[in-house]
Amino acid sequence: LVACGGDTSNTTDAPENVSTVNMQEVYDSFASYLPDMVILEEKAMMNQYGVDATKCTQVIVANCNDGLKSDEIWLIEAVDATAAAEIADLAQSRIDREKEETQSYNPEQFAIVEKAEIIEDGNNVVLIISPDVDTLVDLYNNAKA
Repeated sequence: LVACGGDTSNTTDAPENVSTVNMQEVYDSFASYLPDMVILEEKAMMNQYGVDATKCTQVIVANCNDGLKSDEIWLIEAVDATAAAEIADLAQSRIDREKEETQSYNPEQFAIVEKAEIIEDGNNVVLIISPDVDTLVDLYNNAKA
């Protein structure tokens, strides 16, 4: 887990009734449903996906160690609503690129990417690309309870 800069004491950008989710605990709950994953360092997140860690209070971006699988997880709490919107746009762009890459050469992975989910929950942005997407979405939602 990479702790990012930003004053988290000012919650004016966070919608009311949205609980703070411990992203590391969520990621840990995902572990049994994921293949061998690599959690990216700040520089790699920026270079590969455009995710700027300075706009996050919590961030985990992980992709599958096996380059032939599309599994990918983003668990991000942005510093404010503007940063969350930017990250959600990056997540959608990531799905779009992954669809383009897998459509012609890997129909099985394309089907997984097509079912990918982006959850925008206050300042939280969650991207899930996994054959177990429904289970992982449920695990995230249960972590908010």
